[in-house]
Amino acid sequence: MATKKTKLEKRQEMVERMGVYFEQTGLTPMHGRVFAYLLLAEPPHKDFYDIQEFLKASKSAISTALKYLMEKKMVKYMTFSGDRRRYFQVDMEGWLEANKIAIKGVATMKTLVQEVLVARSDSKFLGFNEELEKMVRFNEELRVALDVFITRWDKENA
Repeated sequence: MATKKTKLEKRQEMVERMGVYFEQTGLTPMHGRVFAYLLLAEPPHKDFYDIQEFLKASKSAISTALKYLMEKKMVKYMTFSGDRRRYFQVDMEGWLEANKIAIKGVATMKTLVQEVLVARSDSKFLGFNEELEKMVRFNEELRVALDVFITRWDKENA
């Protein structure tokens, strides 16, 4: 007989799933979990101890994660008059900008692969070089499409 999960258990599972995803995007497991928790937080801001208690992590792990996420402009803090605590929340503008920067990284990939092709110009493995050329074309078309998308997005959401 399956037991019904509590709201807390469901939230914990979701934080874990999202944490794994964010890990795949380059965050550490703790960075990903802190970020996921703040995305799901109700209200959408939590103090340090709320985060620590939910994630059952050390003060230093939470502190390190929050510091990193603030440096990356993915999280910011706020205060309330009469309350000395800092409350952390997702920095939606910063996160959006970080996504745009990551998307623009496609241009860097294209440039790097072009440099690889130059370095391999005397290679006897022409088939491999042709596949690299295909990757350059793919990244260029993707860059153009993403630039068009970002430009349109910015205009529509200004």
